[in-house]
Amino acid sequence: MKFGRVHPLEWIAALTGIAVSVGLALPWSGESAALSSPGFLDVLLLVVAAAAIVLPVSVAMSEHTNVPIVYETMLWSLSGLTALFMVVKAAFPPEGGFQSGFWLALAGTSAMSFALWRSVARER
Repeated sequence: MKFGRVHPLEWIAALTGIAVSVGLALPWSGESAALSSPGFLDVLLLVVAAAAIVLPVSVAMSEHTNVPIVYETMLWSLSGLTALFMVVKAAFPPEGGFQSGFWLALAGTSAMSFALWRSVARER
C-alpha cells in the first residue's frame, strides 16, 4: 500500500464520508436519528459514505490508475445524485423541520460530490 498515491481531494472525499456517517447518527427530525428507522435514502447515504471512506485505501492498493478512476467516477455520480435527493428532501421539510444531522449529511454529500468531481477532472 502506497498512501503517497492518494490525492488530497480523495482524502477530502473520505473525510466527508465520515461527516455523512456522523450526520446519520445525529438527530434528523425531532429526537430520532436517520439510522433509528432507515429508509431508502438513509441506506443510500450509508453506502455512499462507506464507499468514500474506503476510497483512499482503494487508491493506495491499486497498481494501476484505471481502477481508482472508475471507482471515483462511479462514486462521484452516486454522491451527486444523493446530494440532489437531499436537496429535494430539504425543500419539503417535516413538521418540526430538520435537525443538525440532516444538514451535516447534506453538506457532506455536496462537498463529497464536488471533491470527487474535481478529482476526476484532474485525471484528464
